[in-house]
Amino acid sequence: MINLKYFSRETIDSLRKNVILAIAAIAVVAVSLGILGMVVMGWDMFSNMIKNTERKVGEVDVFLKDGVTEADRFALEGYIRGIAEVDPQKVTYKSKDQALEEFKTRFADNPELWQYVKENPLPASFTVMAKDPKDIGVVVSKIQNGNPVPAGIDEIKAASSAIERLENVFSKFRTIGSVVVVGLIFVAILLVSVTIQVAIFARRREVGIMKLVGATNWFIRWPFILEGVLEGIIGSIIAVFMVGLFKVYILDRLSTALPFLRMGSSSGLLYILFIAIVAGGIIIGSLGSVFALRRYLEV
Repeated sequence: MINLKYFSRETIDSLRKNVILAIAAIAVVAVSLGILGMVVMGWDMFSNMIKNTERKVGEVDVFLKDGVTEADRFALEGYIRGIAEVDPQKVTYKSKDQALEEFKTRFADNPELWQYVKENPLPASFTVMAKDPKDIGVVVSKIQNGNPVPAGIDEIKAASSAIERLENVFSKFRTIGSVVVVGLIFVAILLVSVTIQVAIFARRREVGIMKLVGATNWFIRWPFILEGVLEGIIGSIIAVFMVGLFKVYILDRLSTALPFLRMGSSSGLLYILFIAIVAGGIIIGSLGSVFALRRYLEV
């Protein structure tokens, strides 16, 4: 208990004497861990969005012109079901009225999008699912070039190209974020190390006296280690608040404003991330302290 009080007092005194360097180290720890948390939160949201979008891989939407007759529709449906690469059990037809009702349900919170519409602008369509997503190009080609009523098709859409672009953006986001975070963590460790070095230099006479009177190596080291750990913990707590604000004021609002993208966060990720950030702060502080002690304190 006496040692703990002594270590705590020496740690606080050292931080007070080197307050500017300590604040700089805490700030860099907070920024590096905060950006790490933001990258993880953004990565999770984009990942969920891509997963939700990937469910449409292998799905083709065939939009019909308004003038298509029932006979043409049945002929087209029979042709699509007969394509070898198409799962005939997963070919569904959606009328114009059904499309409008689905639109109203999806955007029930935004009635201004549809309540003043006098004529239904949405087309009838077929939703076609390929047996294997890699055959989606073949399916699109056969529908475009071989169907019995080419004049009845207005547009054909497939999600594969959009998903590929999303994955490219996601990959770049992850790479850039990882590089920035690694760089900032390295700078944070160096700053913590510099703070400890200054503390060691300021107390070099006291350390020499302690060695002469028989203090153990770890008794001398612990206040410096705790100083680095405390800087890491304070920085990590600030980072936790940064990540929390980022989620509430940016990600949640973005998800609400763009509901059709389905950018939800994974359940429980925030709590796991908070624990990981605090643990990361302790590790950064410890590494900075150990690096300084091994290099500048010969005990």
